[in-house]
Amino acid sequence: MLVHIIEEKKPYYKAVFSDPFTEPVYFQDEDQLKNVVARLKKEGKGDYARELVEKWINLNKKHFKINYKGRFLNLGHKTAVMGILNITPDSFSDGGVYYNDIDKAVERASQMLKEGADIIDVGGESTRPGAKPVSVEEELDRVIPVVKALRERLGDSFLISIDTYKAEVARKAVEVGADIVNDISGLSFDPEMAETVASLDCPVVINHTTGRPDEMQKKVYYNDVVLEIIDFMERQIEYGISKGIKKDRFIVDPGIGFGKQVEHNIEIIKRLGEFRELGYPILIGISRKSFIGILLKNLAGRGEVPPQERTAGSLGATACAVLNGANIVRTHDVRETGDFLTVLDTIRSYRLV
Repeated sequence: MLVHIIEEKKPYYKAVFSDPFTEPVYFQDEDQLKNVVARLKKEGKGDYARELVEKWINLNKKHFKINYKGRFLNLGHKTAVMGILNITPDSFSDGGVYYNDIDKAVERASQMLKEGADIIDVGGESTRPGAKPVSVEEELDRVIPVVKALRERLGDSFLISIDTYKAEVARKAVEVGADIVNDISGLSFDPEMAETVASLDCPVVINHTTGRPDEMQKKVYYNDVVLEIIDFMERQIEYGISKGIKKDRFIVDPGIGFGKQVEHNIEIIKRLGEFRELGYPILIGISRKSFIGILLKNLAGRGEVPPQERTAGSLGATACAVLNGANIVRTHDVRETGDFLTVLDTIRSYRLV
């Protein structure tokens, strides 16, 4: 990362440079930006100038499209909903509910689609903090029959994502009907994942984490959590492109709760707009996570709040995330989230004639 743009109190923007001898620059509009770019070029900093222009263009992107094999999703005026379908015995919120029961899993997916889900996210390994890994064979046994059944029984009018960091699971899931690879490691755990995604030519989520689920909360430290995540995403996207992934295939997810403390999660949501400089759709997963329970316990005096009772708190954080640039919301509570977003999206885009 050479340049980072921060949208400060409107209409001011702040460009921060990795060069410690280049002072931050403030500008209000495109005309002032051109003056900054001209000055940088005059100073022999053409790389900074090019990256600044590219990130300014990205920051102003309003619409994105996710597509695979004729199935597509337009992102812009409407925030998309990704419904969670965990085929696990030990997920933190709904572990065991749909495990080893294909009919029940398909019924839940059908219900979520009726409630407004645009994407069904199928996962066969819990990635909650402290979770133990499962083998490739076990994960395949859990998710492949479900993905296949979803596509065969529910049709082609929706997208399916496979929540995995294993290349073999991603490949087989896409072969039987999945459209998106949702990799919590951002292509960093399995050395074959990037080439697998490239060969499938499917969309991929670059999620940020500090380590595998069983260790990611042990040593958590950031100088600037947002800048460090953006830097990670830039590196992983560049790596993915070098392996053959097309530039329009990426989705970014800052990884709420993955190697973060409560204050880091709050900072990410408050500053989510800064991720727009990457130029890709932003996915956010807040639903029922532990930091919501901690906030409700410590600030609302609720005592211990189990995951199933964190819906209202999750929606409060979701509102901030969407207003700051989230394009896709991953959730357990599809009906409540869908209704909430319908009202939020309508009001924020409403214009008097």
